Amino acid sequence: MSLSREPLRRRKAIRSWIPAAVLLVLIVAALSVAVMTRTTNVGAAPTSAPPTAVTAEGTSLFTPAGLAYINDTRKVSIDARQLPIEVEPLGLEASGTLTIAPPTEAYEYLTVIGPGGGTRLMGTTIDIVTEDGYVTAASITDSLRPLNYRETQALFRERVERFAIPPERLDGFASAAADARRDNRDFTYSIRTDDALGVGLTVTAECSSDSVCGVVDRFEFN
Repeated sequence: MSLSREPLRRRKAIRSWIPAAVLLVLIVAALSVAVMTRTTNVGAAPTSAPPTAVTAEGTSLFTPAGLAYINDTRKVSIDARQLPIEVEPLGLEASGTLTIAPPTEAYEYLTVIGPGGGTRLMGTTIDIVTEDGYVTAASITDSLRPLNYRETQALFRERVERFAIPPERLDGFASAAADARRDNRDFTYSIRTDDALGVGLTVTAECSSDSVCGVVDRFEFN
């Protein structure tokens, strides 16, 4: 009898594991769907840009359709391969500053394509500056990620390496930070190159008296 009962016990054991296994599969599937939904729906770009929202090269327009697309994607791209950049084809005013910022705390992405290649930076506010019918600058500021002096210096070093800025232009930052800390005052420090991928770039750290800094990257198209 013991021999005849053993297969029965095995079948019961197998059946008892089936619901648990099915439940585990369902849980994993549900979590996968939840993760996919979270990563694709927040600030996700449409599968393709409407033809009135971007240029023929796929860079940003600032017409109503273009601004709506920028709002959906949180991405701005500037084609600076040929300078100067005229405002009229892009839908910008002849002179002024267009500020692009998300309605809630979120990041924007600025891509600049210059004669020497392209780069993308992340921040919370993008400013497009125009003057006398031309785009003269595009800057991006990150206000969600305050940096201490050491982190600011590390970011400067990253910009020096990325854009081939002469490293000696960073030499004065440590002493400027030390003087500001000693005197308990705000200070500003900038590094600049005329050839970041073929355009000008100024990186500025604005630091408060409590040693917290915010960084602005400003591309110049003069």
